[in-house]
Amino acid sequence: MIKKIMKSNERHPPAFTLIELLVVIAIIAILAAMLLPALSKAKARARGAQCLSNSKQLQLCWTMYADDNRDAIVPNLINSPNSWVDGSWSDGSVANDLPGATTNYFVRIGLLFKYNASVQIYTCPDQQQVYVMTYTKVMPFPPARSYSISGQMNGGMDDGNNSIAPVVLGSNPGSATAYKKTSQINRPGPAKAFVFVDESLYTIDDGFFAVRVNEDLWDNFPASRHGDSGSFSFADGHSELKHWKVPSTKTLSDPWGNTAAPKVGGQRNPDLQWISERYIDPPAP
Repeated sequence: MIKKIMKSNERHPPAFTLIELLVVIAIIAILAAMLLPALSKAKARARGAQCLSNSKQLQLCWTMYADDNRDAIVPNLINSPNSWVDGSWSDGSVANDLPGATTNYFVRIGLLFKYNASVQIYTCPDQQQVYVMTYTKVMPFPPARSYSISGQMNGGMDDGNNSIAPVVLGSNPGSATAYKKTSQINRPGPAKAFVFVDESLYTIDDGFFAVRVNEDLWDNFPASRHGDSGSFSFADGHSELKHWKVPSTKTLSDPWGNTAAPKVGGQRNPDLQWISERYIDPPAP
């Protein structure tokens, strides 16, 4: 009997009331809402760093090719798959159609692959979709390639004689044709002339990236990923992330629509101008 009385007098540990639980849940929700944007930005920075690393590794492959070939820049052909023994730098004429957009076979037969046998460095970690030209829509397939090379870097058409015929787009200055050797890079110089660019899934095709510097026109679109930015590598070996300033640059999407770069405050689009100066500088008429 005494044991029963003692047991009944034992005090139970205090419990949370319903209101207290709701307050705790509300506090947790507020903290999560505050932390999630920071976590999202941290993830974007991490993916941006990986994209930057990829462009640096591709740039090293590009440099090693020139070292092995008497300073010659790797061929960068327009719409000419397999015109060289195993393609251009990467046989990419099917990069916006199936199955080529999703198979790394065309990366593996490219002229740069032997310098780094990793297919992962050819894709930006933030690109998880491809634009399929046949169906004119975006599809949820992982891409085989996200990067292209400046058309100024030995870009052009196959002339049928194992050489490349340079292409001058629109009113781009004819005095600034594509470089054949790295020692020719002077407009701008190696520290400012971009080589690899993270390209938009809507225009990536043959691995050739160009802009019309005297017309304020995009010929190809840069990618806008990991915090509204895109990665670029340069002929001197360094790489950098470019953060886009103009909203229209961040949302370029229709390869068949208007490619004009809208002026900002009555001035040239600063994003397109930034790329233009690193494609052909100065953009003389």
